[in-house]
Amino acid sequence: MQVRRGVQGDVAYYDEFPKEHKLVVDIHHHYGGRQAEKENFVDVLLRNMDVAGVHKVCLFSSSPERYSEKEDKDWKRVFKDYSDRIIGFGSIRPGRLPQNKLEIIDEYYSKGFKGLKFITPTKRYDHDDFLCYYEKAEGYGMPTLFHTGVVARGSVAERQDVSSAHMRPVYLDRIARWCPKLKIVAAHMGEPWYGEAYNTSQKNPLLWLDISGKGIWLKAKAIREHLWIRLRPEKLVFGLDEPSSQYARIIHFWETFFYEIGLDQKQRDMIFGENAAQILDIH
Repeated sequence: MQVRRGVQGDVAYYDEFPKEHKLVVDIHHHYGGRQAEKENFVDVLLRNMDVAGVHKVCLFSSSPERYSEKEDKDWKRVFKDYSDRIIGFGSIRPGRLPQNKLEIIDEYYSKGFKGLKFITPTKRYDHDDFLCYYEKAEGYGMPTLFHTGVVARGSVAERQDVSSAHMRPVYLDRIARWCPKLKIVAAHMGEPWYGEAYNTSQKNPLLWLDISGKGIWLKAKAIREHLWIRLRPEKLVFGLDEPSSQYARIIHFWETFFYEIGLDQKQRDMIFGENAAQILDIH
């Protein structure tokens, strides 16, 4: 941004309107989604990516308990034909055995998954029992994404042994220190524990925050309040966590918001793709 002197004194103005990003990466996307997208999920996803200008997506598998034959066929197709655009992350629910056994990481890796997504652990993420998951991921060089914050309910009628308190962003701090080479993304910026997420990320160089999910204005408000204090653009990554039909709407919101609060083109490029490229080793 430049400042020019005019008749009204010094006037700040934007040098240029936003340019098209050379790289847009959605770091948070789930296989399946709404019923309308399930039959031809991969084709719908790729078409919506093209329309919205999304170059790559990190796509999460279903958890091992829900991994079906149809999904397995879709993943084989993805790894064969679209690995340049769709980056597979295998999903794990730590402690929920036997399906989420430690060896599931070996199975994911052998199939072609490049990263791991963790959610709904039976104990806090940094419990001693779960460190072996992260050690193995670090050994394989697999980036990890953790759901952080209050999690959605799968049912309001059935009893569930799920605690959002086990997924507070501060629990990633021990993991980042225990596995210093492990790349970690805290999904949803730890909503509603934003300050906790920002501080944890600030202290750990390989820990980023994704801006995905609902409550978009609450996230934007928190970013505006904390930016340049405990938070910098280098630590934010774009993610959707919505049906791919919503790409254009969500990208437009974040692009407008970041522009209006004064982030320059380079800083917006970081958030929409360059930071993710660092996490995913995209060259």
